[in-house]
Amino acid sequence: MKRSKLKITKNINVKSQKGFTMQDLAIALLIITLFIGIISTLMFNVYKINIKSKLTSQMVMYSVQILEDIDKISYEEVTSELSNSYNSKFSIPEGFKIDIKVSNYADGLTNVQDLIKIVDLNISYSYLGETEEFKVTRLKIKEI
Repeated sequence: MKRSKLKITKNINVKSQKGFTMQDLAIALLIITLFIGIISTLMFNVYKINIKSKLTSQMVMYSVQILEDIDKISYEEVTSELSNSYNSKFSIPEGFKIDIKVSNYADGLTNVQDLIKIVDLNISYSYLGETEEFKVTRLKIKEI
């Protein structure tokens, strides 16, 4: 009897199992890029909201200062030309726009004394193409 020769073959893996391929690298870079994009967008939006809230609080502070000053001055001094003087008086930055309109409460009425003025204060600012406004109406009453 003839003995058959058994062939023993080993499966040799030519590819190394260590490291990573270009596909792995491309997927990792894609994931990192998406993560950085999301984080940077989030940080920009937080920065934008922070600046807008600071500007809005300044706008309200300026309006309070102006209205308190209008309460202090005499009835005759309250005119629509106050806008220009308040810009320099309170050192309001250029980005803010102040508009003061003064009208008589008794406009259109006859035989009524001019004792009350309506003061409309409008402060606005623009930031990144968006305009924010703050409007306040106040009465100035003549002291007798």
